[in-house]
Amino acid sequence: MKRLSHTLLLWLGIEAAYLASLLIFDFSHFDFAGFLNYSSQTLLFLLAISLVRREPARRNKFIFVNFAVFFGFSILAHLFNFVGSGEASELIPGSLFFSDARFARMILDQYVFRGAYFFFLALAIVYLTIDVLFRDLRTVLKYGVAILIVGTFFGHYYRPFFEDPLYLHKTSDVRDWKVLDNAFRSYKEVHGKDPSVEALSASVFEQGLMVNMTENRERIQELYPYLFGQNWQILVYKPLHLNQIYMSVVCVGFILLFFGYQFMKDPPQGAYIEKVMFALLIFSTLEIVHAYISIASLQWQAFHEMVTIGQYISIGVLLLIALFFMLRIRFVTSVNGEFYESELASSPSAITRWRDTVDNIVIEKFFNRKLILGRLLVDPTRK
Repeated sequence: MKRLSHTLLLWLGIEAAYLASLLIFDFSHFDFAGFLNYSSQTLLFLLAISLVRREPARRNKFIFVNFAVFFGFSILAHLFNFVGSGEASELIPGSLFFSDARFARMILDQYVFRGAYFFFLALAIVYLTIDVLFRDLRTVLKYGVAILIVGTFFGHYYRPFFEDPLYLHKTSDVRDWKVLDNAFRSYKEVHGKDPSVEALSASVFEQGLMVNMTENRERIQELYPYLFGQNWQILVYKPLHLNQIYMSVVCVGFILLFFGYQFMKDPPQGAYIEKVMFALLIFSTLEIVHAYISIASLQWQAFHEMVTIGQYISIGVLLLIALFFMLRIRFVTSVNGEFYESELASSPSAITRWRDTVDNIVIEKFFNRKLILGRLLVDPTRK
């Protein structure tokens, strides 16, 4: 417990540094939900490092190395607050990096927080699943298979972004939006009011910007809400939200494979590992829901509010994962836990499953203890 308290004190020190840096550079646009989100992930980063150091079994260290890399993006998330973006940097008084680069924030966002972030989330989950399915496989081969699987999906979905860093501004949606936005502004300057869908469709057709009148109206009806205020940003980031859904579906698929194998084969597993995977199932599912809501949003304000609500829900799941990490640290640093994990690594068939704290709570609250005196699902009255 003393070692765990040291980790928590270190986390509090990092949080103090986060807050101090924000106060020094006077961030009036401070996002409290975002701050709590990456602060929770910073805690998980430190806990994962602590587990890497204290895991008795070498094979388990790599599981938490993957989690440490993934949650380490939280530090980059804080530094992202200080990245400017050309004209937009005027809205960010604390900009320290790339203040003269117009698309710096967008490019870093798409490659780091919408790309690499989901790559390493999927890698951590896929590697853990492969570790359970192919326990005796060499570590380098486990990584090779995991990277091949994740890299195949990732390369397919993110290929346009590697071919063109400004791909977000060159999609068919954005190109059509630009045509409509110019026509919208021209009509408003001439008539002094916003054009209706029909008026905008006629104006675009007269200018020869779109060929078919019927298709014009349907397309303009689809893009019309994005012509107001900052709503266009939702349209720009739509491909990234779709990729977020695709990569999260990969994560959910492999987590379900993990639990399916657990149900069918019931292999010995380290304490709290399946609880972490269950929490990650919730987390990945929430990522899908958040991305879908983002795509479905038609107003920037509503989009921003839904993102904030979604972050608070995700924070709750992240704190649950942190609890499981802390329980595992307490377990593997105990005499019983060190023995159990060491035996599990050397001769898993010779050791019975450890019933952890969560298991005990579930049995105590939801099962009749008189029927669970022996092994789970074994009738104690049977002779």
